[in-house]
Amino acid sequence: MIPIASLEIRVGIDVGCHNHSVAIGLSSGELLEEFDIDHRPEGFRKFFDHLENQQQIFGCPVAVAMEGFNGHARPLDTLILAKDYRLYNINNLKLARFKEIFPAAAKTDEIDARKALELFQLRDHLPTAKGVLQEIPKCAEENAILKRLTRRRRRLVNERVRLLNSLQDDLHAVCPGLLGIGDAHDFMRCCSHRIMP
Repeated sequence: MIPIASLEIRVGIDVGCHNHSVAIGLSSGELLEEFDIDHRPEGFRKFFDHLENQQQIFGCPVAVAMEGFNGHARPLDTLILAKDYRLYNINNLKLARFKEIFPAAAKTDEIDARKALELFQLRDHLPTAKGVLQEIPKCAEENAILKRLTRRRRRLVNERVRLLNSLQDDLHAVCPGLLGIGDAHDFMRCCSHRIMP
């Protein structure tokens, strides 16, 4: 192991629904490697194998920046936090501005993964760019469970509203004046409770 003072291994991940593009570099600006991983356990193992190899070579901490925290990034984001790596969410609006100012040749996932590494560098040198990467703190397991359940409830409520609106549209198409009657709203509310209690 070659410990190098004040260096940090930095990782940029462009998150996709089936695979992710990864760029690994150093805080000195050197690009170490780029590769793709599948959004599967084998792909996650490949990701961590590459990172552990770089850690053995350089002996420095790891920071990871990725778009889509808690979206398609799950469960990779959780696995990264479990390894005690620092995790940053890339602010999509600020990334879009950054791409406008510093355009790349074409839109590719590899370029986006590399842009995440450049965002680390930009944040180091421009105080106004600090908000582009937002650190994700490691939270207690109870909080993570509560967050998942809250998200699930929100999806169920939205589905119920969508079904109720669809029922009302169908009823209005068949009997246009029926929804104006007070009892019709009670009937619809009763129907919606039977669909999703």
